[in-house]
Amino acid sequence: MDYKKVKEKNLTYFSGLLDESDDEHYVVAQSKISHRKRFEKILDLGDFNNKTLLDVGCGIGGFFDFLKEKGINCDYTGIEINPRMIEIAQEKHPDIKDKFFVFDIIEDKLDRQFDYVISNGPLNLKFESTMNMDMTMRLIQEMVNLAKIGIAITMTSALTRKPHPETFYYHPLDILAETVKFCVNVRFDHTYLPHDFTLFCYKKDLYDF
Repeated sequence: MDYKKVKEKNLTYFSGLLDESDDEHYVVAQSKISHRKRFEKILDLGDFNNKTLLDVGCGIGGFFDFLKEKGINCDYTGIEINPRMIEIAQEKHPDIKDKFFVFDIIEDKLDRQFDYVISNGPLNLKFESTMNMDMTMRLIQEMVNLAKIGIAITMTSALTRKPHPETFYYHPLDILAETVKFCVNVRFDHTYLPHDFTLFCYKKDLYDF
């Protein structure tokens, strides 16, 4: 399966969820509790206040709403490959309509960097062969390239106790082994959900000698 087919499958699946509901967590195939916990964990990346932030796979803008609820004031940008989701995000957030746009960072190149780059479960839908790992590592590397300070990405974990047949589960050690090839300042958190973990990568050392 090539990337074009992966993208088509992703668009078809999530457009189908949009046909059923416009609920923010439902349209990205996450439970309300899991969705919230992922958002909360992303905040551990750093202080987003007065920083630029890129949300990769922003859906219909749920993380922006979460930041606003928390009183976090940042320069937010949301990108998404699904045009229907972007249309809804723009309708829901008219004041920052121009901050949501269709873009695929695996295929195309952004001409700027952001302080922080985040993504919540962008490639959890199961594809054929090694496509999930291949695409996810390309995504993580591009996120690191776009970040000035650091990135956070949530992923479904192979350590889950209740696997779903349509979901791909990443082994944390596999992700670590590939990530340290281009970013050595990394940490994991596998404590907030039994089926999920978050990878944090930083461009600079977090320690002093």
